Amino acid sequence: MSDLLESLRQSFADPITRHAMLVHFPIAISILAVPFVLALCGIPGRRAIVYRLVLTAVLFGTAVVAWQAGEAGEAAEPIVEARLRTDTAREILSDHASRGEIVPILLALNAGLVAMTLVPRRGLRLGLGIAATLLVFANAGIIGVTAHEGGLLVHRHGGSTPGATAP
Repeated sequence: MSDLLESLRQSFADPITRHAMLVHFPIAISILAVPFVLALCGIPGRRAIVYRLVLTAVLFGTAVVAWQAGEAGEAAEPIVEARLRTDTAREILSDHASRGEIVPILLALNAGLVAMTLVPRRGLRLGLGIAATLLVFANAGIIGVTAHEGGLLVHRHGGSTPGATAP
């Protein structure tokens, strides 16, 4: 057990590894959240209150993890940039970093909109639910593009490997 904990401690000490370990959770949850936000309208009664509270907590927790992944990404950025060999790769890194900064904000906004659907007024709740649904689709799209850019940096441009060269 102590070997596992020591291995985790060492992994979290390296910003590149920490970013890689943390970033996959918000990617997965943002995509998986789409049907759960869509289901907001169809859950009746008291279960709807619990459902909305749990969904709010999950989205907010995901925003916190995304923020931590972004902090690790910022710490890793100069290291990764030094490993990149082409201007195209550096441009992808810049775009990835810019988009990555807004991901936790969008997730937190989505959590807030879902929480506001607890308002008892039906018309207001419906409008907030529609806004939450539109935002969850936007989140999934932005996070998908950001994740794709990260994948390009790692797998095509060698951003996570010292001395890697682009094909």
